[in-house]
Amino acid sequence: MLVGICEISLYFPNSHSLKDKRSILSGYKSSLRKKYNISIAEIGQKNLWKESIVGISIISDNRQYIDRVMEKIISDTEINPEIQMLVHKISVN
Repeated sequence: MLVGICEISLYFPNSHSLKDKRSILSGYKSSLRKKYNISIAEIGQKNLWKESIVGISIISDNRQYIDRVMEKIISDTEINPEIQMLVHKISVN
């Protein structure tokens, strides 16, 4: 069994309140959950209205599958017009 973990730091340029941020983040998390069958949660900077850190995990017996899904998640995040990705870290154990 392999576990892929990704930590992504996000910036919300169009957010003007925590309510805005949470609305954008909720849609982002829902979309990724449905599309890739992953676990995702906000794990840091919860009280800042312009930034957040999310954690993503996926379990598989195939390393290439985990790598492919993580690449697609990063690509989807990069093209999301409401979010800017600051930095990301991926590890597979």
